[in-house]
Amino acid sequence: MNTPNALRKLLLAVAIVTAGNVQAAAVVDAPLPVLNLVYSVNYGGIGAGEADVSLKPDPAVGAKAGCYIYETVTRPVGFIKMLFGSPNQVSRFCVEGGVVRSQRFESMLQKDEEQSYVLDFDYTKHQVTDENGLVREIPSEAVDSFALQQAVRLWVAKHATDSSPPIAEFTMVDRKNLTHYQLKLAGRETIKTPAGDFDTIRLERIDNPDKVGRFWLAAERDWMPVKIQTKSGNKPTAVLTLKR
Repeated sequence: MNTPNALRKLLLAVAIVTAGNVQAAAVVDAPLPVLNLVYSVNYGGIGAGEADVSLKPDPAVGAKAGCYIYETVTRPVGFIKMLFGSPNQVSRFCVEGGVVRSQRFESMLQKDEEQSYVLDFDYTKHQVTDENGLVREIPSEAVDSFALQQAVRLWVAKHATDSSPPIAEFTMVDRKNLTHYQLKLAGRETIKTPAGDFDTIRLERIDNPDKVGRFWLAAERDWMPVKIQTKSGNKPTAVLTLKR
């Protein structure tokens, strides 16, 4: 993974927070609440800025219920901004029969058009098409890296009280690859953040020993993460913490 791409995923830190079983375990078509959250971003012990995360109904679909726009806008500071610009992402997705279905995903990285891309999903054909017209086959459970975080909320809500919760599995689609992940519910912790103290469930990535992913999700915030910690190989640790 090149450095700008790693930074984009670091700042958003949502690409690794979920499960393919998310879809089947979801509460059928439960409306997702409107969100407006702010996270502080720390990279290698250095403050890297903030990320605004919002979720709202998608007005483009008119009267059709269950479709949303999920967006992150980053505000990097210092040398992070100077070197990499401001990575932003927008996912349009729908929840159909309890299943999260990506419709369109846009990743925008200032100063690097090569790392900016668009994906359009067609589940009837099991295909995704990029901004250049390249078509790839995808499995029926695959979703974009950002809508994936909404899928995990449904999975966690379903399994939060299980005495022996299953391993969560999912498939993520990005510009070039299909990536398969496994996560487990690893425990419960009280996490202190600038937004307050939260009783959380901790998810941990378990499919790749070279990649650390820990995610603390709070029922009080509709199972959105209040803290995220990721690390890949020898790269610095990235931490996102809920600010407000």
